[in-house]
Amino acid sequence: MGFLFGTKKKEKIVAIFDIGSGSVGGAIVRIPTGGKGVPFIMKSVRNDIRFREKFNFNIFVGDMVSALSQSANSLYDKKVGAPDEIVCVLASPWYLSETRVIKMSKEKPFTFTKRLATELIQKEISGLTESYKTKYGDLDSTPEMIEQHTMAVSLNGYVVADPLSKKCNFVEMNMIISLSPRLCLNKIRETLSKTFHHINVSFSSFTVATYLAVRDKYIIPDSYLLLDISGEITDVGIVTKGILKSVLSFPFGKKTFFSYMCTKLDIELRDAEELFKLYSANSLSEEYRKKVEPLFKSIENSWGEAFKQCIITLPRTLILPNTIFLTADNDIMNWFANALRNEEHIQSATTDHKCEVVTLDGPEFLSMCDTKGACDPFLMIEAIAIMRKIGK
Repeated sequence: MGFLFGTKKKEKIVAIFDIGSGSVGGAIVRIPTGGKGVPFIMKSVRNDIRFREKFNFNIFVGDMVSALSQSANSLYDKKVGAPDEIVCVLASPWYLSETRVIKMSKEKPFTFTKRLATELIQKEISGLTESYKTKYGDLDSTPEMIEQHTMAVSLNGYVVADPLSKKCNFVEMNMIISLSPRLCLNKIRETLSKTFHHINVSFSSFTVATYLAVRDKYIIPDSYLLLDISGEITDVGIVTKGILKSVLSFPFGKKTFFSYMCTKLDIELRDAEELFKLYSANSLSEEYRKKVEPLFKSIENSWGEAFKQCIITLPRTLILPNTIFLTADNDIMNWFANALRNEEHIQSATTDHKCEVVTLDGPEFLSMCDTKGACDPFLMIEAIAIMRKIGK
């Protein structure tokens, strides 16, 4: 799905909303056009989605909308200027992605054209849309496509950077399609229209945004895992030889982590957060640290087991790369990075039976995205990805 703009200008002002399961971030970003320069985050905000002990999806949607409204109003109050476009980047569980491989072969050579590519993609999208209509029935529950991205095109078995107008007997297209429930998208549009009137709203997925940013930043390795640990869910993207081959997720995130602590220690959320802060800073007494160590090991094992059950659905021929690019909130980033390096369940499934973890916390992207305030890695990643899509 493209991002639509009217007149050609040297730059676009874009409002980005990072809609996750733990918080909603927002930024006003200046994006240069013509492929030169880097995006500049002029102002940014972030509001937490309310933490509730018992999960109810309808209430969860309401809490997300409330956090989105707060972020939109905060950005508006900063008086940076009206955006030309609004882009909402969704994290789980607000979207789902499917990787697809489109193939076509003929006995006689044919020319691969833009029209042929469009026809093949539209046929794939139509088939996917019809299958979801049959599955869900209700129009409001039926997922709406928010983006489609072609990652690679192979002609006669070879990946070709510029395949148009070339002859072949066999074509293979690797693409990813992201969808979101229409009801959810309408609530987001309705909420934003109360603050930003008559401005087009587009949608994208955080997995694709991370894939684009990491691909541009890191030439080596070309095979890796993208791991996003959000409030409720962990998303896993598997990239093999530069192509995003699979996107998976399982219900274990930051909120699960702290809920586990609250249950096992019979304490309130704020006490669990303070205890973890002291533990991470190595500020607990030796006696108390030894007391809680088994708890954190138990959480590590639970997360590792959930990860193992998630990837067990993959084809046996797909071996996991041992490099992991990790995104998570700052307060839990290092703990999960260390857990990944130590977790036997994950290491046993990777190529070298060990994990090299690269934490994406913002500063490493400063050559690709400028910011006036603190480095919010999620908004920086999204600004870079949007620049690649609309800044040409």
